[in-house]
Amino acid sequence: MRLHNKVALVTGGGRGIGAAIARRFAQEGADVCLVSRTQAELEAQAEWITAHTGRRALPVVCDVSNPADAWRAVATAEERWGRIDILVNAAGISVAAPSADLSFDRWKACLNVNLDGTFLFCQAVGRGMIARGQGGKIINITSIVAHAGIPERATYAASKGGVRQLTQALAVEWAKYNIQVNAISPGFIMTEIVRDYIERGIHNPEKLVARIPAGRMGQPEDIAGPAVFLASSDSDYVTGTILIADGGFLANGYV
Repeated sequence: MRLHNKVALVTGGGRGIGAAIARRFAQEGADVCLVSRTQAELEAQAEWITAHTGRRALPVVCDVSNPADAWRAVATAEERWGRIDILVNAAGISVAAPSADLSFDRWKACLNVNLDGTFLFCQAVGRGMIARGQGGKIINITSIVAHAGIPERATYAASKGGVRQLTQALAVEWAKYNIQVNAISPGFIMTEIVRDYIERGIHNPEKLVARIPAGRMGQPEDIAGPAVFLASSDSDYVTGTILIADGGFLANGYV
């Protein structure tokens, strides 16, 4: 119960990595505000949290890239529970396309959700944390594409590289308020997006697993454990860190 009676807001909480983190936070004692664009997914996760952990769950439908939506979602959680102790920015989309053919609309759409959405929630939640003077934890989800080039991922790489640098900038700026800002860079995790890429032939799972020293692709739950550490008091002297959780993919010197 490392997060006992804490209040967390998780964007992208309806499925994938965000949902796994939200469930684990509740198991560790937190009440969770779940944010995403899909009401049915949010309600399903909220019902699971209440039934399996006894903690409170608040589903909020929101387009994270819309400033008014983002501020409304944060205000809704703060009005319900008085504060937000932990923010996880897990909402994200991916675009795979040859860079020479990538439309500007698709470029902007990926940046809007992944980078703008992360900034908007950091800003909205950060203001409350600063005003209350009790510190807080912010965890952004970036990607291994923020560390190494992968073909046909230009806009995704730009967005996640931006999240990585935003994390470090905010960590330095907000350390004086006892707000720790860190990020997790997942490797190839079996989310709905990755499954879709496998089905469409964009990813070759056998080729990926051959490159991963751990011998398997990750599951969303593999990111939840690192998130609990970064959300708990165990990480009070950790800020501006990008925690890579990729089964050894980036460390592997063999092709």
